[in-house]
Amino acid sequence: MISATKLKSVDFYRKIPRDLTEASLSGAGLSIVAALSMMFLFGMELSNYLTVSTSTSVIVDKSSDHDYLRIDFNISFPALSCEFASVDVSDVLGTNRLNITKTVRKFSIDSHLRPTGAEFHSGAVSNAVKHDDEVDGESVEGSFSFTTHNFDKYAHQFPITVVNFYAPWCSWCQRLKPSWEKTAKIMKERYDPEMDGRIIMGKVDCTLEGDLCR
Repeated sequence: MISATKLKSVDFYRKIPRDLTEASLSGAGLSIVAALSMMFLFGMELSNYLTVSTSTSVIVDKSSDHDYLRIDFNISFPALSCEFASVDVSDVLGTNRLNITKTVRKFSIDSHLRPTGAEFHSGAVSNAVKHDDEVDGESVEGSFSFTTHNFDKYAHQFPITVVNFYAPWCSWCQRLKPSWEKTAKIMKERYDPEMDGRIIMGKVDCTLEGDLCR
């Protein structure tokens, strides 16, 4: 059997005997300086770690969208019509792009931020109707018929209510009717009263609803 003395002889981490160690003032001063130095370095590193720095740089965009930098956003304006919502882009180089609509999708929403219709497509109205226009084809009844019983209900329900008070015997009313009905049909297709709830175009026959017309 190998004795304990022989095993101790292969110890790589031998302890210094207490009799060979001695405390001194210079050793104490060196220890204090080392401790203060470590505390200072730790504080500097911690301060550098907690510091917030902001840097601004101009880089060349090499994204897959070629000339465009993709930016995703979702902003809701419950009281703003889609026609008047536009996006303008400007950068630090002085480049300005106004009314970007090609890559921006807009939907009509209600007061609870829920979509109320199909996607809105901006652009010029190709089928604009002017007063006293000659309308080809059969007249399509596109406006809503108001009566004394339902007028207050719908007038308070829709923010915009456009009403044509007419009389069948009036020549000017007869000239207005075709363009009015065609316009009402276009507005109904673009802003469905049951889904959109922003505008309604109607009519009142004053020969039948005399009190309402007055």
